Formats: sequence, structure tokens, C-alpha cells
Amino acid sequence: MHIELIDEITPEVVETFSRLMPQLVPNGKIPQAEYLQQIMDSPSNHLFAAYNPHMVGTLTLVIMQTPSGVKAWIEDVVVDSEARGQRIGEQLLQHAIAYSTRLGVSSINLTSRPERVAANKLYASMRFVLRDTNVYRLNTDEIINV
Repeated sequence: MHIELIDEITPEVVETFSRLMPQLVPNGKIPQAEYLQQIMDSPSNHLFAAYNPHMVGTLTLVIMQTPSGVKAWIEDVVVDSEARGQRIGEQLLQHAIAYSTRLGVSSINLTSRPERVAANKLYASMRFVLRDTNVYRLNTDEIINV
């Protein structure tokens, strides 16, 4: 098993995201090649893939420069249901943490729904600390322009 930074949107990458994203967000949109290319083209975004030997997991790392320092967010960590239990998610996270550290990131944040018990246990085991904070979301597609 190995982790790589995705540097090209290939048919395998598109197929993998088409297969994995419904496992993470069952009613979510499937990202198409053009959208994945936009993600990859942004200098703030870093897409990682786990191969065993084919692509079986992905993670998105977003680096942000803010007045209070360089921070990172880890998003959309997903391992194929048929490949779970092999520490692939842990290896994806370790890779993203090491990559972030090399970029001078001062903190790495992520969120996870409480019902994702295994994921939450993994994050805690890797020294991510559950913060006493509120996370707010505004779904812009629900805004009614007056």
C-alpha cells in the first residue's frame, strides 16, 4: 500500500471518486473530471490517494494562510468499504500530517459526524482533540434572493 499526491485527473481518479464519494455522502453529488481538475488546479488543495494496488482511498488537504497563521483542513477522508480495516485511513492521515508539517502549518482541523464511530476513534487515536467549539454551516443553495 502506498500514498501519492494526485497530480493528474485520469479516468481511474474519476472512477474512484465516483465509487467512493457515495460511501461518504450517500446523497451527495459525484464529482466529474472537470470539477476534480479545478480542485487539483487550486494551489491550496492537495488530493491524496491510497493504492492497494488500485486506488482504494482518498483525502483532501486544504492549506489556508490567515492572519493568525497557516492552517490546514482535512476533508473527505474515505476508504472503500471493501478495503477498510487495513489502516489505510490512518496512513492517509499520517501522510497529510507530514505534508502539512513540511508546509509550516500550525494546526490541522477536521470534522466528522458522530455516527462515524470508527473514524472518530481513529482521529482521537492520532491525537486530534475534540474541540469545544460550534461549527456553523450556511448552505448557499438555500438562500433566497429577495
